[in-house]
Amino acid sequence: MSRHPSFLRTTALAAVLATTSLMAAAQTPQPPSAPPAAARADQQADRQARMEQHRARMAERHQQRMEQLRTRLQLTPEQEPAWRAFQARMTPPQRQADGPQGERPDFAAMTTPQRIERMKAWQAERQTAQQQRMEATLSFYQALNPSQQRVFDQDTVPGFMRTGTKPHHRHGHGPGHPAPEKGPKG
Repeated sequence: MSRHPSFLRTTALAAVLATTSLMAAAQTPQPPSAPPAAARADQQADRQARMEQHRARMAERHQQRMEQLRTRLQLTPEQEPAWRAFQARMTPPQRQADGPQGERPDFAAMTTPQRIERMKAWQAERQTAQQQRMEATLSFYQALNPSQQRVFDQDTVPGFMRTGTKPHHRHGHGPGHPAPEKGPKG
């Protein structure tokens, strides 16, 4: 029976400590929370800033890849107009007010048919832009000599379609960034 009183003391002490910590937490002043609308506006501003930074990084990487391709192709002065036309068409579009890369309308305020129609319009815009890029690529490709066409073929294969003949562009590998040497299998 000597263990019973000690068990009660331990339980009582744990209850007192728990109550004390709850009372202390209740008395600690909490920082005033931002109104929900202000918090959403802050989140939206942060999201916009991150998206702008992302777009800037993507545009810089696109420009670097285009310059690397141009260097590897060793274009002649006669091919420069075709290159400029190709490069202009391949440059990602600027952000639009209401497009696939712009501000999205308030989908919560739209009916389902309205949302579907907006998505159909975006899809049609993307398909049109893709078709124009493909036509520009074919036109530029025809301006290249066979040796340049081989370089173009090798350098423009999307990473997910590569077959081990060249390292993927992921993880810093790609033109100018060779894949690390693999050690002997052990």
